[in-house]
Amino acid sequence: MRNAPALADVPFVSDALDPALEAEIFARATAVDEAAAFPGGDIAALAAAGLLAAPLPVSVGGGGVGLTGPVAELRTLLSGVGRASLTVGRLFEGHVNAAKLVDRYGGPSAVIASEAAAGRISGVWNAERGPGLRAAKVDGGWRLDGRKIHCSGAGSIRRPLVTARDKDDAVRLFLPDLTSPGVNIDLTVWRAAGMRGTATGTVDFAGVFVPDAAAVGGPGDYYRSPLFSGGAWRVLAVQLGGVERVMLLHAARLNASGRGNDPVFRARFARAAGSAETARLLVAEASMRAEASGDPAAIDAYVDLARATFEDLALGCIDAARRNVGLSTFIAPDPLDRVLRDLETYLRQPFIDSSRDHAAAWLLAHEGRI
Repeated sequence: MRNAPALADVPFVSDALDPALEAEIFARATAVDEAAAFPGGDIAALAAAGLLAAPLPVSVGGGGVGLTGPVAELRTLLSGVGRASLTVGRLFEGHVNAAKLVDRYGGPSAVIASEAAAGRISGVWNAERGPGLRAAKVDGGWRLDGRKIHCSGAGSIRRPLVTARDKDDAVRLFLPDLTSPGVNIDLTVWRAAGMRGTATGTVDFAGVFVPDAAAVGGPGDYYRSPLFSGGAWRVLAVQLGGVERVMLLHAARLNASGRGNDPVFRARFARAAGSAETARLLVAEASMRAEASGDPAAIDAYVDLARATFEDLALGCIDAARRNVGLSTFIAPDPLDRVLRDLETYLRQPFIDSSRDHAAAWLLAHEGRI
């Protein structure tokens, strides 16, 4: 059988992050995973490169990335960080989300800018069970009591953006200082198979005071369309970086093993390549629609469709890599084992089925036209 040409060395990758910085973060990712430790060195590297300030408003010394200019700049940056490390990408996307919410709804962007200048990221903590976090109005500010769960970066983030319900059960946004008395952080609960370095934990608030100046926007702003549902494109962009890394490692292993000469293995790779390229195009379109002015309901529907479809595409890439490369994709410290575990864990986003159903309902109401 005639030998097939080698698979591309760098398939399906769009430029964004400095290649040297991407390689540096990727090289540290195994140690971060093994230690299940917050990637402090990687966050410091992003800060040194000016990337923590990049998504902040120009008025507070930021770069305005994702706030002004073409959306492709932010999209490719998020994918580049995700390609380097999904753990770091998850944390960085949370920082971007906090910056955008504070800028959009009115709040102390200077606080996040000050944290970025100190080499610290912010994030958005919304998940909770039971009563969750409650906010009571007091003189000069608010009192926070309750618990948030699945808080990425807990113990390292000092000024996260958190959601809490007021006496009318309306959701409000606050930027508490986690060095305040009454804050307790538990990182022992995070024993996930992947994304181990996100330092995700449970945070309890007991009478934590937040001044009025650290309240963001008004009641209900957090869930307002299209920034809430439509903003999910940014998570997809980070996950796309993970898919790109899977394809890079998958191709390298087929070339090194000689299995790239076998049409059965090439067929699996080709299907994965088609899925990866479809995912790239889908995320690009979702980002452009989400960041353009338009009907919020239509934006939400498209991004919901993208979320559900992206999951299927990414799972196809994962399955092909595991089948083609074999058992080593389940054994540490193989880089494919880590990247696949991280991607599989990160894909477990909330309400994917609801997103798919919402997109279908919107499509049916609009004669199937998206």
